[in-house]
Amino acid sequence: MSAATAHPPRFLRRPEARPDELLAAALAVFGERGFRQTTLEEVAARAGVSKGTVYLYFASKDDLFRAVVEHTVVALLEPAEAMARAHAGSASELLTNVVHRLWAAMAQPDMVRLSRLVQAELTQFPEVRRFFFENVIQRHRRLLHGIAARGVTSGEFRPEATTIIPRMVPALVMQLNQFRFLFGDLDTAAPAPEKLRDALLLMVLEGVRKPMARPRARAAAAGRRRTKRGS
Repeated sequence: MSAATAHPPRFLRRPEARPDELLAAALAVFGERGFRQTTLEEVAARAGVSKGTVYLYFASKDDLFRAVVEHTVVALLEPAEAMARAHAGSASELLTNVVHRLWAAMAQPDMVRLSRLVQAELTQFPEVRRFFFENVIQRHRRLLHGIAARGVTSGEFRPEATTIIPRMVPALVMQLNQFRFLFGDLDTAAPAPEKLRDALLLMVLEGVRKPMARPRARAAAAGRRRTKRGS
């Protein structure tokens, strides 16, 4: 097989492959340039297509950004949501597995850049900001709130877990990875990323885990319940 056959030119590729290429290019350009500075011409150039090709799939820059979010961030949530529905173990185990997934995704440079863009610019674009909040932040919170509620129901977590976990976990994962991205080469004393992730998990779990009653207190409570039933 010749080299030309093995790697066909871009214009010979099937049309349905182009949206994925455009979204990958857009993610990179949005992350590097920011939302305001990104142009559809730059995205087209990065993808190796004409600007007209971009308009075949996306009506505007806002539309393209929404598609990037759905293709990258939202798509990462679907396997985690399916895993949560199928999980039969403890809430701590489930939270650990979800945080591992979330950390692996947010540690990617393009995702770090995207989160910085969201923090820095989206206040200037209300419709895009609302879209991101409803489709990313709220969906993360629903997933994590469900895990926390499961732990509260089972007696594993304190009631406060349903407030702490949905808000603290995404914020910590995002900020720790942004710090690593910006200053990792200078912070030579920092632990390895996996150790940092595990320290985050330990802090959260120890903070929300329901303390076990002392054996004597448990025995006294059981005695009171027996006395009450016998009276």
